[in-house]
Amino acid sequence: MARYTAAAFIGSLLLFLVQPMLGRTMLPMFGGSAAVWGVCLAAYQVLLLGGYLYAHFMSRQKLAVQCSAHLPGLAAAAVWVAAFAFFRHRLAGWISADASAPWLKAGLCVPFFIGIPYLLLSAGSTLVQTWAARRHAGVYRLYAWSNAGSFIGLLAYPLVFEPFLGLTAQWLIFAGGILVYAALLFWLGRSELRSTALSAATEPPPEPLRPEAEVWTWYALPAVTAFALNAVVAHLFMDVTPLPMVWAIALAAFLLSYSLGFSGLAQHWIPAWSAGALLALVAAAYANGLWGTGSFWPNALAGLGVLVLSGTVLHGWLYAERPEPARLTRYYLAIAVGGAVGGLLASFAAPLVFKRVTEYPLALAACCLLIVMRLLKRYRVPVTRSQRLAICLIAALAFLGLVGATARKTNSNVITRRRNFYGTLSVTRTLEISGKSRLPVTFLWYGQTTHGLQVNTPLTQHYPYSYYTHNGGGAGVLSHPRYEKLDEGMKVGVVGLGAGVLACYGRKGDIYRFYEINPQVVEIAQNPRLFTFLNDSYARVDLVLGDARTMMEVESKANDPKYDVLYIDAYSGDSIPYHLITREAFRLYLDRLEPDGILALHVSNWHIDLLPICKSFYEEFSLYPYGTISRQNDNLIAGAVWVYFTRDIHRYIKPDNAVVIDWSRIKPFPLPTDERGSLLPLMRLK
Repeated sequence: MARYTAAAFIGSLLLFLVQPMLGRTMLPMFGGSAAVWGVCLAAYQVLLLGGYLYAHFMSRQKLAVQCSAHLPGLAAAAVWVAAFAFFRHRLAGWISADASAPWLKAGLCVPFFIGIPYLLLSAGSTLVQTWAARRHAGVYRLYAWSNAGSFIGLLAYPLVFEPFLGLTAQWLIFAGGILVYAALLFWLGRSELRSTALSAATEPPPEPLRPEAEVWTWYALPAVTAFALNAVVAHLFMDVTPLPMVWAIALAAFLLSYSLGFSGLAQHWIPAWSAGALLALVAAAYANGLWGTGSFWPNALAGLGVLVLSGTVLHGWLYAERPEPARLTRYYLAIAVGGAVGGLLASFAAPLVFKRVTEYPLALAACCLLIVMRLLKRYRVPVTRSQRLAICLIAALAFLGLVGATARKTNSNVITRRRNFYGTLSVTRTLEISGKSRLPVTFLWYGQTTHGLQVNTPLTQHYPYSYYTHNGGGAGVLSHPRYEKLDEGMKVGVVGLGAGVLACYGRKGDIYRFYEINPQVVEIAQNPRLFTFLNDSYARVDLVLGDARTMMEVESKANDPKYDVLYIDAYSGDSIPYHLITREAFRLYLDRLEPDGILALHVSNWHIDLLPICKSFYEEFSLYPYGTISRQNDNLIAGAVWVYFTRDIHRYIKPDNAVVIDWSRIKPFPLPTDERGSLLPLMRLK
C-alpha cells in the first residue's frame, strides 16, 4: 500500500498547499479584505465536489481510459498554472479596477484561476483509492493519509513558502509539483495495468459484509462540520479580530479531525472524545461573550478545539458509516455534496440573512445536537427515533440558551448593525464618564475595533477624540508649516475613512480626500444622524470608493496634485491589508507627497508589531522618523501608536500625554514586497 499512500499524500499536499497560496495572491485584488479567505474556502468546497463527481464518473471507466484522460489533464493543468504565475498581475489589475460585487467576483476568481488543477487534484485521492481497492483491503485508511498530506500542505505554506519564496516562484514550484504527481500516477497506473493481466490480481480481496449504512450521515455530518469551519473563521475575522493565516490554521484543525476520524482512533475512545468536544463547545460559548484585547486567544483556542474535537467525533461517526468499496466513490461524492452545501450556507447565505455572525452559535448548537445523537446511537439508549431526536433538539436549545446567558452585557444602545464582504459594522450610543461629566457618545465598531467616536454635545461634537487628538493622529496636520498659514490651503489624504474624525482639522480652502473600500462605512460616515464630521468640516471633503492603492496609482498616472499630509490608517485591529505595507506601497505613498509633505502611519495593533517595518522603511528611503505612543485616559481618548516620516528634519508639536519612540531600541525587519514577505514573525502572542 506504500505507493498508494504516497500518491494520496502528495496529491492532497499539493491540493491544500495551493489554497493559502491563491488566497495570498487574491488579497490585493480585493483590498486585503480578510473575507477573501472565507469566500475562497467555500469555493474550494464546491470545486472539491466537482472533483469527486469527476472521480465518480471516471471510476466507472476502464483503467486505461482513466490513465489516458486524467494524466494529460494534469500536464495541461501544470501548464495553466505556470502561465498564471506570469500573467496574474494583468488579471489583478483588471479585477481590482472595479470594487463592485466583491463576494461574487472573489468566488468566481477561484475556479477561473485554479479550477482545472484543483478539480483534477481533488479527484486523484478517490481514484487512487479505487485502484487500491482492486487488490487491497482497508482502503478507507488512505483517506486519513490524504488528510494528513492536506494538513502538512497547509502548514508548509506560512512556515516555508510564504516567508522564503516569491509568489512567482511559489506558483512555478506548484506547477512542477503537479508534474511530479502526474509522473507518480503514471507509474502507479502502469503497474496496475500490468497487474490486470494476471487473473489472480484482478480478484479483489474478500470484504466482510457490512450492515446497511445510514446514508443521511454521509451528507449531514460533513455539511455540519464544513458549516462549523466557515462559521469559526467568520467569527474570528468579523466578531473578534483577524490574525494572519488564522484561516489556514482553522482549516488545518478541520483536516486533522478528518485524519483522526478516519484513522480509527475515534472509534476507541468515543466517550473521551465526546466529553472533550462538549467541553470545547461550552468554552466557545463562554469565550463568545468576551470583549476587547484579551478576547482573541480564548475565542481562537475554543474555536480550534471545537473543530478538532467535535470534528473527530463526527468524522469518526462518518467513518463508522462507510460502505463497502464498491460504493466508495458514491460515499466520497456524498461527503463532498455535504461539505459544499455547508460551506455555501455559511459563506454566502449567512451574510445575506444575518447582520452579525449568527451562524457561529448555530454551528456550535448543530455540533452539540449531533454529538448527543452519536452517543445515544453508539450506546443503544432504549428510546424511539422520535424520542432520540427530541433529546437532541433539547440539548441544542439548551446550548443556545447557554450562549445567550454568557453573551456580553452592555449598556450601549445599538443604533445600526450591518454586514458585508468587508466585515461587520455597528454603531452604538452610550453615556461615558469624562471627568465629572457623563457624556453621550456615538461609537463606530468594526468587529471589536473602534473606528472613530463622536461626543454628542454642542461643545464637543467637533473635537477629534479616539486616536486622532493632537497627541495622536492630529500631530500630522497640526505640525505642517501650512497649517498656521490661513491663506494657504492644504491637501490631506486619508486611507481609511472610519467615522471621518480627521475631517475635524479641515479649514476653508483645504481638501480632505478619504479612501474607503467598504461602501457601508461611507454610508455611515455620511449619515448626519450617526456622525457629523464630514458634513461639519470646513474643508472640501472628497470620498473615493475603492482600494486606496489602486486609486492612488490611477491618480499618480493622471498627475493629480500631491498631498501635504498623507495618512495611512488601515493597519489597526490586526486586519492589515498586506499590499498596503509593502516596499512598492511605501514608494507610492512617497510619490504622492509634496517634498515637504508628512506621511503618517497609524500602527496601533493588537497582535502585530509594525514598528520594525517602520524602521526599515525610513532607513531604506533615507527619511526622518518621529513616533509617539499616547496613553489611554478613558474611553474617549484611546491609546495609539503613530509614526510620521518626512524627507527633511521636521519639528512636531510637543506631546503632553504621549511617549516619543526611541528608534535605537527597535530592531529593523526586512520590508515585505508585493512578491515576497510575511508578517507572521512580527506577531505578539500576548
